[in-house]
Amino acid sequence: MKRIAVFLLFCNIVGGEAALRAQQAVSPEVQTLYEHARVAQAANRNEDAVVDYLKILRIDPKLGAAYNNLGRLYYNMERYADAVPVLVHGLKIDPSMHPAEIILGASYYQTGSYDKAKLALESALKAMPDDRFARITLVHTLIEQNNVEEAVQQLRRLTSIGPNDQEAWYLLGKLQLQLSQESFARVHAIDPNSPLSHELSGEIMESMKNTAGAIAEYKKALEVAPNDAGAMGHLADAYWNAGEWSEARDSFTAILQQGGTNCLAHWKLANTIDELNESADDALKQVDTALSTCPTLAQARVERARILLRLGRPADSLPDLLSAEKTAPDEPSIQILLAKVYKALGDPARAAAADAKFKQLLQAEHAGEEKHAADVIRANP
Repeated sequence: MKRIAVFLLFCNIVGGEAALRAQQAVSPEVQTLYEHARVAQAANRNEDAVVDYLKILRIDPKLGAAYNNLGRLYYNMERYADAVPVLVHGLKIDPSMHPAEIILGASYYQTGSYDKAKLALESALKAMPDDRFARITLVHTLIEQNNVEEAVQQLRRLTSIGPNDQEAWYLLGKLQLQLSQESFARVHAIDPNSPLSHELSGEIMESMKNTAGAIAEYKKALEVAPNDAGAMGHLADAYWNAGEWSEARDSFTAILQQGGTNCLAHWKLANTIDELNESADDALKQVDTALSTCPTLAQARVERARILLRLGRPADSLPDLLSAEKTAPDEPSIQILLAKVYKALGDPARAAAADAKFKQLLQAEHAGEEKHAADVIRANP
């Protein structure tokens, strides 16, 4: 009577620790061959291991786990075309070998059979939804098929499973950029001289720090449609961000002359008037109008406090600053204004505390910028 041994086969998939353990009753001869194959693989004698697995399959052609191990070995040896038929045969014997199904999908991908790769990987992921190697390989397969939207969905799933998956985030950003570029090209193709086309060109230029080019595009949009609210807002903000205060003042004034409620325009107009050192009373009227519509707008609270301080009314400015501080406790500009207000009110202790917090927040802000710069350098050696 033959002695029965327990045969344990393990499959370690690239990119993860998904292990397949198939326990089957096998002969001592098969067990010995498996041990030889395992030792050969450990010594990087993969061709010898292949010979052993082929011998095993000649002895026991229904041993599904051996097909799995041989297919995985072929894959690791980059013999993808050899891996495919072995894995297909093994899965016919044992369809529950989902790690083998993943390797089959990856082998199909490597041989350019993207439709077959997609089917195999999607099937495997139904049983092993958290397997990263399977999902990232599916993403690359979808990209090769130019199925960008579905690839984006898969990448969102990957980033939800692994929030620190840098490759997934990189690919997601790259594909979303591609989709944006395609959408932008479509906007221009429909009508290159429409206000939307010029606004889009302006936004792209702004993102590239080309403020002058952005302003020129927004002006072109207004030549086509003089009352276009989007173009007017973009132009005013571009002037405001660039510190071109006179142009910003005129632009925000033009927006408000269109009617309606726009608390951001009132606040920014107040700030612009203040930057130009023009009428503080006019600036105060604008910021009061902004806060009457948007009482929680912290930036407007800070601006109102700044104007009141300029008018010599530090006691009136303090409630606005304390309200803004609750909304944005880590904003350095609020602390420096609080220091000035407390000093004007004859409270040196609170003034010193606010000044110290301002310096602390400023230091933390600079440290964050330095860390971000270092991270970018490390990510792009």
